[in-house]
Amino acid sequence: MPSSPDATTVPAPTAAAPARRRMLPLPSRPGRRGHEARPVGAVVALTLLGVVVLVALLGPALSPYSSITVSGPPDLAPFSAGHWLGTDHLGFDIATRVVEGARTSLYAACVVTLGSAVFGLALGTLAGMAGGWVDQVLMRLTDLFLAFPATIVAMAVAMGLGPSLSSSMIGIAVIWWPLYARLTRGEVRRVASSPHVEAARLSGTRGLTLVRRHVVPSVLPTVVVTASMDIGGVIAMLAGLAFIGLGSPEPAPELGLMASSGMQYILGSWWIAVIPGIAVGLLSLLFTYTGDALRSLLRGTGA
Repeated sequence: MPSSPDATTVPAPTAAAPARRRMLPLPSRPGRRGHEARPVGAVVALTLLGVVVLVALLGPALSPYSSITVSGPPDLAPFSAGHWLGTDHLGFDIATRVVEGARTSLYAACVVTLGSAVFGLALGTLAGMAGGWVDQVLMRLTDLFLAFPATIVAMAVAMGLGPSLSSSMIGIAVIWWPLYARLTRGEVRRVASSPHVEAARLSGTRGLTLVRRHVVPSVLPTVVVTASMDIGGVIAMLAGLAFIGLGSPEPAPELGLMASSGMQYILGSWWIAVIPGIAVGLLSLLFTYTGDALRSLLRGTGA
């Protein structure tokens, strides 16, 4: 039937065009870029450290000169064909002696740091787990060592035992272990109240088994990172003790002793004192950066 002229024509409803979805950027994860960069920094630091250790270990065997035998004219300027870093006031090849001194410093620093870390870890774990009067006695003993200036104590011990590399190592170890004992005790007290240790206690784990399986593995990463950063400081202190005459006597290839012997020729033959000093600085910085990169890496992985 035709519609009447008075009827109003209502247009058929049309489907609305779908609204365009606005693509929002995904929220970035905080610290993601930093976590991606941390392993790269750690790899670079460990690679450089491996190169330095390899040169220190193999360098003296590959060098045509001996570190305690005169190999050229005295005060020969560096960057020559036969002596890349020149010779000192006695005619020793500086490159050979610097590499030998770096190996000696690495060995001494690693032994001192490892011994101090192990002793401090054992003492701090005992104090943190035992508590009570055992904790009080051990921590007061630790405070007694920390109360005196560290450098003065190391100098006194080294001087009392007689100038030598071993005396310097003992003097530094005496002042270094209390730092690990304090650090370990605080970490053990924190870990001992954590849920996984409480669960281990409830399951019947006690004594040394609890410490070995649950407490020490949680504390060890902190101690390892601290030790890796401390090696640089130990190298610098060993060089300082040798510089003032408390290390091995001449002509031992110690970096601090080499720098001290070259100070009297600093104006005319600057490389005799400066090059060993640069080696000490590079070793210290390298270990400090390696420890910092390792700490960032462990923190990023949640260790």
